[in-house]
Amino acid sequence: MLKKILKGLIFTGLFIVPFVPFFVNSSLFFPFITTKAFTWRIIVEVIFAAWIVFIIISPEYRPRKSLLLYSLFIFIFIIGLADAFGVAPVKSFWSNFERMEGFVSLLHLGAFFLVVSTFFKEREWKWWWNTSLAASLLMVFYCFFQLSGKAEIHQGGARVDGSLGNAAYLAVYMLFHFFIALYYLLKSKGGMRWVYGSLMVLQAYMIYESATRGAILGTLGGLFLIALLNLKNREIPWLRKASIGVLAGIVFIVGGFFLVRNTSFVKNNSILDRFATISISSIKGEGRAFVWPIALKGIKDRPLLGWGQENFNYVFNKYYDPEMFRFEPWFDRAHNIFLDWGIAGGILGLLGYLSLYVILLIYIWKRDPLITHVEKSVLTGLIAAYFFHNFFVFDHLISYILFTSLLAYVHSQITPQETSPKVTTVDTTKIYIIGVPAVVVTLLVIYFINIKPIIANTSLIKALHSASDGNYGAVVTDFENAYNSSRLGRPEVVEWIATSADSVLSSSPLTIQEKNDYFTFAKQAVETLAKELSEDARYQLIAGSFFSKTGSPELANAYLETARKLTPGKQQVYFELGGVKLNQNDFRGAQEYFKQAYELDKDYNEAKILYLIAAIYTGDTQVSQKLIGEISPNVLVEDSRISSALYVNKKYGDLVILLENRVQYAPSVLQNYVDLAIAYYKNGETSKAVTLLQTVEQKVSDKDTKNQIDSYIQLIKQGKI
Repeated sequence: MLKKILKGLIFTGLFIVPFVPFFVNSSLFFPFITTKAFTWRIIVEVIFAAWIVFIIISPEYRPRKSLLLYSLFIFIFIIGLADAFGVAPVKSFWSNFERMEGFVSLLHLGAFFLVVSTFFKEREWKWWWNTSLAASLLMVFYCFFQLSGKAEIHQGGARVDGSLGNAAYLAVYMLFHFFIALYYLLKSKGGMRWVYGSLMVLQAYMIYESATRGAILGTLGGLFLIALLNLKNREIPWLRKASIGVLAGIVFIVGGFFLVRNTSFVKNNSILDRFATISISSIKGEGRAFVWPIALKGIKDRPLLGWGQENFNYVFNKYYDPEMFRFEPWFDRAHNIFLDWGIAGGILGLLGYLSLYVILLIYIWKRDPLITHVEKSVLTGLIAAYFFHNFFVFDHLISYILFTSLLAYVHSQITPQETSPKVTTVDTTKIYIIGVPAVVVTLLVIYFINIKPIIANTSLIKALHSASDGNYGAVVTDFENAYNSSRLGRPEVVEWIATSADSVLSSSPLTIQEKNDYFTFAKQAVETLAKELSEDARYQLIAGSFFSKTGSPELANAYLETARKLTPGKQQVYFELGGVKLNQNDFRGAQEYFKQAYELDKDYNEAKILYLIAAIYTGDTQVSQKLIGEISPNVLVEDSRISSALYVNKKYGDLVILLENRVQYAPSVLQNYVDLAIAYYKNGETSKAVTLLQTVEQKVSDKDTKNQIDSYIQLIKQGKI
């Protein structure tokens, strides 16, 4: 009875796994990531505990030796060492809500491998892979709803992302299932081939609609390789002709596209245009052109065991290129899985990861296989497509699960389970000795690895909702719960605590004591994290910004100077340092910091604007005139900070010129005319101010607006502005 219960529990958990990609709970922070990860972890923890007890009863289900098994766990061990001796071991273990990876995820993948690779025979694998293919069909239907506008594309734009929340994540999910469908098409007969073939067409279409170039090219490359490997197929003669047709078709598609790449048909199609514009110069303009060299420098710095998982940002900060102001401010991945593992685990970690591919291929092509030549070629095509795709992206939970499943499948094929296992006597005492602690440990693991982090996660999202609703009393309580519940996600929680300080501390519903309590709590949280991650420029910057906004310029300056040393090329740090000086009315000090930011890259508009504003405050006419010549006219007239600086510093003549241009740029905006009239008045041109407003008043039909303009006219005439 116990054996039956355990087997049912394990089977149920394993067959829920293919549907994990659909789990999304909007009440969680980063719902597309965290919902899937928490669900997956709980499933693995439960089935692994059940498996531990089960293999006592059924020794034939115990792990079977193979180089593939050894290589996986050697890789996990290497990364564990790298994390332990890396720059932030705690962060490496837990990861964060945005990624939900870290060493804890590797341990779960290892546990999943042990269970599924020993528990499934060929029949169960067929059921499981077909269940996953059925799930992929549901994902296809969901994507069609997105394309028809009946469901939201979560990233915006036209690139479908399914329930994965990211087009690239969807692409690799479909890529895996495309080749698995092809694998079973070739293993099937009759009508099922049409089922698998139709599914492949739908999956290929969704890979295309994801507009993920690495996945599309990887799929074509994988098919090309499969065809090459079957040109001399002796098992199925018709595959030779089919392979020639596939090769010719791919050459025709690629060659034809090259010939028509500059036509309006291609240019007007956003997906095709992404391929048509691929060139050396276009690649140089992408973030990868900057982060890949940064990653290589990081690997060179710590070549043996790297920096530990989740620590690419340390390398990114150290070697930040000022030209990267055009991209997102913080990169936590190299957008190349091989460089990412090189950063996380050094050369040893990278070799450990690459060994999985090598040994996988060796076992697939062994001379005494349980799979045919064509099936080997399909698995090889899948590995090649996935490998190519990973050159341009980083992995995520679902692709890790699929890759681990592939490893487990091949492992189970090369180490088949005994067909007639020896009958063994079950030691009931042994079951209790191992089973009871296994249950207790599992419950503790679920609580600390999942339940407490879920409490932290939901408390954080509640705090953010309360802040947007103006319910600041709840914000304080929810932030405290989020901070104290779990270590997972704490850096993100602290970042939001610091970011929300402005609105919380200025909120009228809170008493002075409540505001003081929040400040004390926020200060302690910010300082503790900044101390813990003392080499992380991002959290030094967050601390500096927090203290700048809460009126502690000395503390702010100390943290910001630390951040500047850690990432000397990042303009944002200089902006914050300059802001501290502005708040202290040290305009020359502010100008010096803004000048340094400007000189890091003179194409950065924000640096130009802040440098110009500081020059206006210091009266540095030479610099201000130079910068006005460099800043585009539309930016000059649109940015209210420049006009405010001119007004505060009584540069009314320059203000008049700027506002006259603003009126011409946006003639339909009433406030622009009012601002210009006030500038005329301040510049001693009262009659011109009155005439302007009277002219505007005559063109307005709305009575309330007319009265508003008239009140301005009267105030100007009375000299009360």
